Amino acid sequence: MNKCNICEKVFKGNYLKKHIKAVHEKLKTHQCNECKYSAFQRSDLKKHIECVHENCKQHQCNICQKSFGLLNTLKRHTERLHENKKPFKCDLCEYSAFLHADLRKHIECVHENLKQHQCNICQKTYGQKSTLKSHIEMVHANKKPFKCDLCDYSAFNHAHFRRHIECVHENLKQHQCNICQLSFGQKSNLKNHIQAVHGNKKHFKCDLCDYSAFHLADLIKHNECVHENLKPYQCNICKKTFGQKNTLKMHTERVHENKKPFKCDLCDYSAFQHAQVRTHIECVHGNLIQH
Repeated sequence: MNKCNICEKVFKGNYLKKHIKAVHEKLKTHQCNECKYSAFQRSDLKKHIECVHENCKQHQCNICQKSFGLLNTLKRHTERLHENKKPFKCDLCEYSAFLHADLRKHIECVHENLKQHQCNICQKTYGQKSTLKSHIEMVHANKKPFKCDLCDYSAFNHAHFRRHIECVHENLKQHQCNICQLSFGQKSNLKNHIQAVHGNKKHFKCDLCDYSAFHLADLIKHNECVHENLKPYQCNICKKTFGQKNTLKMHTERVHENKKPFKCDLCDYSAFQHAQVRTHIECVHGNLIQH
């Protein structure tokens, strides 16, 4: 077995030499006539034409039904997306990746802060061109092809869609905030929650008022709802209108359905939000707790 000293991948026989030429030296002499794709081997170009331009995708994932032209690509898809295999670990943080190349890009972007690709709409910068492309399609073009059959949710990619099912409809929320006890389905959402709510990190400032947001998307929604007065969602009980569907849902549960899931352990008080219970305990029972 031979190990590549650049990406640490292991190969049998003379495949290491071919790997270095194709991947790291980028010697790709076989050019596709239909697009900009090029390959190191003629066989790879042939497979590319069959999969991309002739749409021959005979290998289907039995979990999400996505189809692939190559059995090896299906295998990688299953390991990466459904089995969540991430063998490459970062020595500087808890990040792990399925590919060594992704780990290397992570180190460059996060720990070395190399972000050369800038969005010409919101000026946010990214370390990879593909991430910038995904950002534009998801945030600015609002492309969300994956639709939920159980609610109105839609997502940009299947991974986000799967997490939505787990968190919302299967109620899998294993990551709890140690400050307010709110639970999240994803560790990244917990981290964002702590930074936005408890750390008060809100980098996106409104030019028209004092509002600031942790996410650009929230600032855009704020401008639409508050300053442009776009409130397309109407309550069918009291006719009050809202800028976001989620806000309408919260209004209905709080005002009309009188939902108060958070209970005080010291009295009969209950509230719609955990923060209200915490404030109640501090104000009403504070002396009892101290003694």
